[in-house]
Amino acid sequence: MTLERTLAHWASSAQIRSQRASALAYDALVDVSCCIVAGSIEASTQAAIQVARRFGVGTALSMGSNLQLPAPCAALIDGTAAHALDFDDNFGPAATHATAVLVPALAALASETDSSVGDVIEAYVIGLELQARIGRLVNPDHYEKGWHATSTVGAIGTAGACARLLRLDPEQTLAAMSIASSMAGGSKKQFGSMMKPLHAGLAAKNAVLAARMAEAGISGDPEPLGGQWGFAQLAGAGQPGEAAVAGALQDLGTTLAIETDGLMAKRFPCCGAAHRTLDGLLQLRQQLQLRLEDLQRVEAFIPAFARENLRFDDPQDESQARFSLTYPALRVLQTGGLSLYDMTLERILDPSLRPWLQRIFIHVKAGSVSEELSEKATPAITRVVMNGGAVHEIGITAPKGSRQNPLSEDERYAKFRDCCRWAGREQDADRLFEMARSLNAMARFQDFSRRLARMDSV
Repeated sequence: MTLERTLAHWASSAQIRSQRASALAYDALVDVSCCIVAGSIEASTQAAIQVARRFGVGTALSMGSNLQLPAPCAALIDGTAAHALDFDDNFGPAATHATAVLVPALAALASETDSSVGDVIEAYVIGLELQARIGRLVNPDHYEKGWHATSTVGAIGTAGACARLLRLDPEQTLAAMSIASSMAGGSKKQFGSMMKPLHAGLAAKNAVLAARMAEAGISGDPEPLGGQWGFAQLAGAGQPGEAAVAGALQDLGTTLAIETDGLMAKRFPCCGAAHRTLDGLLQLRQQLQLRLEDLQRVEAFIPAFARENLRFDDPQDESQARFSLTYPALRVLQTGGLSLYDMTLERILDPSLRPWLQRIFIHVKAGSVSEELSEKATPAITRVVMNGGAVHEIGITAPKGSRQNPLSEDERYAKFRDCCRWAGREQDADRLFEMARSLNAMARFQDFSRRLARMDSV
């Protein structure tokens, strides 16, 4: 069978029996749920809500708006909310914000179909695996040419997950992924703008539409990924040869990327490309009891793709600050952390901090996106030079929140509480967190969605 048929047949029939994989999927859902709560009040999400309401009511609940909407609209809002603050997870094999696309799309369909929690978790793991396999086929070229893989690879893989939740057959699953490949788009040019979080929302919306279109009988070309004019060729990776196809399919059905690669749950609300440097600065601050005024300069050595993402050295607004390394680095050095409340316009434009931006020097080191988001990564080096001339440096390979260095339960709760507080729901934080952590005890997924949106007692 072709690459596409192999993936479609696996996605429509795979049974996820690994308790470890399911547990990691529950963790990812807890993490993204607080991101949806916090992101629901952001300008990009509120604008998406305004647009979605024009399309009338529906049978899918949007967790980020507390509205009953058509499923594609609910997925659009919740995907945008999940990604609005750039606090949602990263997924290395695909170079995507995987969960911010998968959960909103699956949650929207689960509302319509009354799907069980178990079915959603299974579809999530399958969709994540599809994103990983497609990502291996097209990256690093695809991502490094400027495509935002969340809105391309994310849409195609999530369409396969939606097809699984709808119990479509292999041919329909292939059709869903083919349809989604015609919707896949999004440039990293949008990083630092309001449009960036909408990439996750649009990918979730497109995945839902693609699966429903396939269910209705619409089909597409049976080789949407490989071959002449396929996604891989058009999106920057070139026409895949036998070795590339074999690499994308290696160990399919025997390993799961959620276990072997894992997701990176963020502890800082900014682009993941900054996190290894921020981790290094935090450790140096703690070890040396650093004060900002003791520093002559900071030098960060990061890969080219990270430098391209972190291109706002003098950020002028909240969106740019999320794609800056200089500003988050200064806040970490100053306060020992970075919270949502550091990413306000008042804090970003603080005149007392602005001169210090010039003391952060960023250098490019070797390393492709595929390598640097995997266990093949070489350390991101962070060096501080003191006023007296002393030099200290540290190398970080696995950022906090990754599979090798996961967030603790206390750190997960602190993030959840920060997100709830940001959205004006601090009083709900304990109850929401316990509810999310006990998701596997619920029967229907829409019970979780309703409680997250309204805190009712369905």
